[in-house]
Amino acid sequence: MQKMNLVSAVGAALLAWGVWMPSQVSLPPVASSVLCEAASYRDASIRPIQLTVCTHKAVNADKEGVLLRTSMTRVILVGSDIHEIDEALGGALRKYNEEATLRWQSSHKKLLEQAKACRAERAASSASFFPCYENINDVFVRRADTLAVSLLESERSYESGVSGMYGVVGRNFDATTGRELTLDDVFTDRSELAGAIEAQLRRDYPSASFMENGGIGMMEIVDRMAKDGTLIWTLDPCGATFYFNPNLLGSYAEGIFAATILFDEQPGLFAGKYRRAPKSYCMELRPRLSVRTTFADGSGTSVNVTTTDGGARVIAGGVALDDRGEASELRPVLVSLADGRRYLYVDAIDAGDVWETTCVYDLSGNVPVRVPMNRRMTRRGDVDEDFTEAERGPIRIDEKRDKVFYIMTDPDNFFMSLLDEETGKAGLAECRVGADGAPEIIEVQSVD
Repeated sequence: MQKMNLVSAVGAALLAWGVWMPSQVSLPPVASSVLCEAASYRDASIRPIQLTVCTHKAVNADKEGVLLRTSMTRVILVGSDIHEIDEALGGALRKYNEEATLRWQSSHKKLLEQAKACRAERAASSASFFPCYENINDVFVRRADTLAVSLLESERSYESGVSGMYGVVGRNFDATTGRELTLDDVFTDRSELAGAIEAQLRRDYPSASFMENGGIGMMEIVDRMAKDGTLIWTLDPCGATFYFNPNLLGSYAEGIFAATILFDEQPGLFAGKYRRAPKSYCMELRPRLSVRTTFADGSGTSVNVTTTDGGARVIAGGVALDDRGEASELRPVLVSLADGRRYLYVDAIDAGDVWETTCVYDLSGNVPVRVPMNRRMTRRGDVDEDFTEAERGPIRIDEKRDKVFYIMTDPDNFFMSLLDEETGKAGLAECRVGADGAPEIIEVQSVD
């Protein structure tokens, strides 16, 4: 296996773009999972690929206040153990990042001009308040292995008016060739696919407004989008999820609708090459959006992580656990092991903190259970060595602080930052999912 340096790879990419670069840390090679025999459509030859997600923030302000907040997210390939995949997928993600940069630059310029004009109009009419414009982007990694890489882009924006807009876009790549996948690459029949999506929407949202008049309007929209190839979708580890943004099938208040088609339920809908699931997997979830999935023991459930007035809420199989008090900027990842165990790692910023803290929940039973952790850890990859000094300093209110996340793709080998409260120092840990579900440290390195 080729050696990799996770932070160096991220830093080199960001340096080339002229934005913030994290501290340099040498990391050990990423190991491949050792997977056992399992159920149908599970393929032990599929191995994880290491990615990092980097979000660049910008705030435009003058003496009169903030005009515009924006962010854009890039996905960095750290590497696999297959040179051909690194070449092909690396090229595809570089192009993906370049396109994201160009879109951000264009929209940023346009939005800044609009924000200035809007504030001037409000001032001319004696308005005393100006709600700043926003365009905030993030990317959640739905799948990252030697078969496919699937990304769910999430965006919210505000451009004056009563409320902002938000939505998602899916991007799917063949890991071997780097080519972006189309519906016809993955699904065998668009008409049958549309029917399966419609049936799943009916099951998942029986009280939705699109069920009026027997759901005829919903069927027409799904049929048209399938025919035109405009469906928004991700190739998940155990199937595919289709997303319908606000105001498409239902009202704005109803939000995003999502329908998951699983390999085990509809195998004939998937082309043979892509009807394959890894024995173990990690899948990032977009907060407030339910997703159905299956596990190595053949069972399945629906998972959702959301926020309430009381903090974070974890929902699995319809059973909810309220936890964490005040929590924001949630980044959840579902972890499924080859022996059937399943966990949820949720990073979030708690009240008064700067850095996200990871909490682990055991989903193996009938109810979600918080897993005790004896140390403070985070998947953030850009933590300052003197992290407590940073927490006391101006970084607390610096909205331009970029973020780097170590993406969990391999339950047997992933990276986390250690936050030592006694010394005030941060370190880097190579980890695996332990027997109780909490991160088990394989090796610790100091940040230098």
